[in-house]
Amino acid sequence: MVVEVQDGKKGLWRRIVWAIHHNSRAWSDIPAKISVPGPWKNIVNIRLNMDNVDVDLNRVVSTEITNGLTTEFWLDNWASSGPLYKLFPNLFKLEIEKECSVADRLVMGSCGMSFNWRWSRPDFNFSEQTELQQLENDLEATNLTSGCDKRSWKYDNAGEFRVSSFKKFISMHNRIRPSRVFEWNNWVPKKVAIVAWRAVMERLPTKCALSNRNIVIQDRFCSLCGNYEETSDHIFVACHFAQVIWQYIADWCKIPPIIVFDIKDLLELHGLGPGSRKKKKVIHAIVLVVIWCIWKIRNDSVFGQAIPNTTKVLDEVRSMAYLWIKNRSREAELTWENWCRFNLFG
Repeated sequence: MVVEVQDGKKGLWRRIVWAIHHNSRAWSDIPAKISVPGPWKNIVNIRLNMDNVDVDLNRVVSTEITNGLTTEFWLDNWASSGPLYKLFPNLFKLEIEKECSVADRLVMGSCGMSFNWRWSRPDFNFSEQTELQQLENDLEATNLTSGCDKRSWKYDNAGEFRVSSFKKFISMHNRIRPSRVFEWNNWVPKKVAIVAWRAVMERLPTKCALSNRNIVIQDRFCSLCGNYEETSDHIFVACHFAQVIWQYIADWCKIPPIIVFDIKDLLELHGLGPGSRKKKKVIHAIVLVVIWCIWKIRNDSVFGQAIPNTTKVLDEVRSMAYLWIKNRSREAELTWENWCRFNLFG
């Protein structure tokens, strides 16, 4: 989250860690003594794993300066691409008060900003003089105003830190994202969505899929229409039985006629039309339930000699989708009457 710098510096946990692990002879923004065991030592070691995914804690957390009272001049990341004690090590050695604030070193007066340095000796060698000139040039445009300094997290547009978003960022490192990603829907049971997930990859045991695996079957024709070879795309998209169901679904959900070429198009249908986010999620859930019910009647036809009936499938889609969505979406006010009219969520 966006954290007030003052709160972070004065926090009890921070003061305890600093008192135990800080070494004045080896300054570090995240100190950890090797000789001191404990959980903090293990936490600091995670920094090595972050380096492997190009996450440098010196750079991902920055400070927005306002009055400069709660930001440490040398130790915090506020002026450049890292803490000043690392960018200007020779000057840092000469600094008397290593934990001084920005307001201690930058003074705003009637004539503008001036520097208030406190060095351990007045004479500078060439490298120290060069660093001082560079530092003053870098800070020349800095202005201090009223208000509290704030920390900001790089990998969030609002500057807020969230563990979930950071885990997602790390998991995506060097990961190739496929052109299409299956979208799950928590308003239907997982087993329902798995049927669609397997269908889109042609992993359902259709007659063609079984035949291609050298499994002996009586024929390769569709169990619902009997006219074409039974593949996943045929069962759920091209089959006349399925097309009748999709036409009814379009009329019921008050969307344009469903004209698609494969299962992937069906699964992206909810994102094409207008409506609220909830309504689109409902349509997506209904598509998943339809695929589930078509596959169920197909199996009943193959193994139970059931006669495919569109009316039975449509009734099952409407009732099952209503029960799942009503309870899983926690929309207690969703009534059966409004559901049948598809009058919901705006």
